Order: sequence, then C-alpha cells, then structure tokens
Amino acid sequence: MKVIFDSNLWISFMIGKRLSSLAEVLCRHDVEVYVCEQQLDEIRNVIAREKFDHLISAETRYYFYEMVYDVCYFTDITAKAQSDIRDPKDLYILSMAESVPVDYIVSGDRDLTDMKQHAGIPILKYSELLDILKIKT
Repeated sequence: MKVIFDSNLWISFMIGKRLSSLAEVLCRHDVEVYVCEQQLDEIRNVIAREKFDHLISAETRYYFYEMVYDVCYFTDITAKAQSDIRDPKDLYILSMAESVPVDYIVSGDRDLTDMKQHAGIPILKYSELLDILKIKT
C-alpha cells in the first residue's frame, strides 16, 4: 500500500499527542509512505515557528528527520494536479499523489478530507487508515 501523509499529521506526530501509532504504520512492510522535499520544507517552516519551541524539542526534530529519511520513500513531483481545492497550498500533495501514484492520501485537514478523493485516490482521515490496517489506538 502506497500512502502520503499530509504535513499536519507529521507535525502532530512530532508533538506526540495523538499519533503514537504512526510509528507502527511506518514500520509495516506492507505500507510505503512517500514524501517529497517540498513537503519537508513546509514542515521545517512550520515547526520553526516560535509557538512550536516548547512543543517540539530539538531532539524530537532531529529524530523525526532521521526517521523520515530512514523509512520513507522520496519522490519528485512530476504531475500537475488540477483541482478546485479550498487551500491551493495543498495542491502539491495532490500532485505528489498523482506522481507516485499512491493508494491513499491521509490528512487531518478538512480542506482535503472533505474532498473524499482526488483523481480516484481516496483521501482518508488518519483513523480511517488505522481501520484499514487494523491497528488499534
């Protein structure tokens, strides 16, 4: 199964409040998680904000990137998605999903989850992915 996690999920994982099961997903041999440099840039820019300084330690940031580089598949964005998405900043996620192509886009962002699918690719909430993978929280 090929999956893209939206940036908000990665950030929630670093904060550690609700996505502790993500490590289990990342370690599964039947799941390939894809990222791109544009996404990592977005994550870097968001967590560099002062409001995250007390939520995400330097050590957590370091281990997060080490984990991503160890277990995720990197891809270039070769497709240019067309969509009436509410937040055009998320268009690269749809383009990345078409470029791979992936089986699922997973997000906590209603701008994406309300779409339900893009180009035949289901857009799931994280809990829906856990249900498919039969992972209990």
